[in-house]
Amino acid sequence: MIPTISFSELIRNEEMLLQQLLVVSERQLELVEQGNATILLEHLGQRQKLWQEFESLERQLVPHREIPPEKRIWRNPEERQLTELSFDRCKALLEEIMANDQKSMEQAAVLRDEIDEKLRRIQRTGHAAPAYMKQSQLNR
Repeated sequence: MIPTISFSELIRNEEMLLQQLLVVSERQLELVEQGNATILLEHLGQRQKLWQEFESLERQLVPHREIPPEKRIWRNPEERQLTELSFDRCKALLEEIMANDQKSMEQAAVLRDEIDEKLRRIQRTGHAAPAYMKQSQLNR
């Protein structure tokens, strides 16, 4: 049987990591709102490292999740309660992170569309300017 202390520690580690990821996701949202692409790209690289750590923890938890909660052996009732609370906080943190990610993607799409529109206007102006200049010279 897998020792439950390991399960408890993994859940607590996952909670701490998700707390870090929440801060990172909030910063990402700020950067998208500011339209700061350079810093955003650097930030996403750091964020990716945290997600890799999260995925590693998730892989370590797989064997533990195969054991039904009622069959786990706990050192004491407090350990079980603390682990359950931590597990619930993990779910809430993950939901908040995912909500921030969704907002970031939506805002990034809006920003991208605004930039595309500005570029199209610049192109139209670039095409219209020579024609206008030619017409202007004909009128002289």
